[in-house]
Amino acid sequence: MIQPNNLTSLANALDASADVKRAIPKPPKNAVFVGSGDSLSSALLAQACGHRALSSGDIAFMGRLPVGTEAVVGISHSGTSGATVAALRVAREAGARTIAITSSADSPLGDAADEVQLVPSLAVDESVPCAGHLMLGLGVAAVCGENLDGATAELAQRLRDRAGLVDAAVSMLPEHGPAGISILSLPDLRGAADFWVLKLIEATGISVRAAALEESGHVDYFIGPQAHLAIQLIGGQGRFRFDRLAAALEHTGQTVIQLAFPEQPVSSIRDGFLHELSGGAVGALVAESAASRWGRPVFRGGAVNMDAAHIKLDGLPVS
Repeated sequence: MIQPNNLTSLANALDASADVKRAIPKPPKNAVFVGSGDSLSSALLAQACGHRALSSGDIAFMGRLPVGTEAVVGISHSGTSGATVAALRVAREAGARTIAITSSADSPLGDAADEVQLVPSLAVDESVPCAGHLMLGLGVAAVCGENLDGATAELAQRLRDRAGLVDAAVSMLPEHGPAGISILSLPDLRGAADFWVLKLIEATGISVRAAALEESGHVDYFIGPQAHLAIQLIGGQGRFRFDRLAAALEHTGQTVIQLAFPEQPVSSIRDGFLHELSGGAVGALVAESAASRWGRPVFRGGAVNMDAAHIKLDGLPVS
């Protein structure tokens, strides 16, 4: 099994990291948090604080801000994601407040923003990237006004506490890769579910989608007869509904994996961020083990052109 060493390395890197320090003294109001790929998963966490989250392209390529937007927060670990830079340029031209969350202040994203929230980079080797999302997610919490003293160490401990959950998920994976995978959740793990989708696609090359629990209940029992895997991310609410849906999906021939966490209720906004981030990290670790079990090399064994030229903008390199 690949997972234990990777979990330990990630947790150790968090322990060795400095905390994210709030650099934005006044949290934004009526903000739209934008990112692409992993950074969009980080942006989704801002919804817990009453903000909106969009793909960077929703602003960059529409050329306008959603009604009522007072601030746009662009998220990119490297600060070079083309559509995210373009989204901040649109926001600046519209007179909105612009904030960047990045590990590089001296970057195109930093240059496009009025204010910059820096996050540390974790020193860890990864096959399925996760570390950047963890730090950007903490950056989102900082911009939203959360005190993150001790948060990296707390997140490291949560990852260690989730080792058994990762092992349980891997042990329940089917022997062969399915035709498709659904990640089902309620809002308390919606950001984590989105990250699971990205990591499973990267690791296995299988089509994966996230679905709200009740919407899955309305349509997913039609999926078949091809092999389908449904992974339920269960937080502190709705267990009876998860169980009822699992029975229905299993009746139609699907494989269902139920992952129940946390061990304690989520009691604060900060706690919610750590809950979602640790949940997302579990997904990255499970995805890598799934790729190994199903004989599907990560990133299709190098068959995918990783220069991602199709998402570059204005000649900027893409993170």
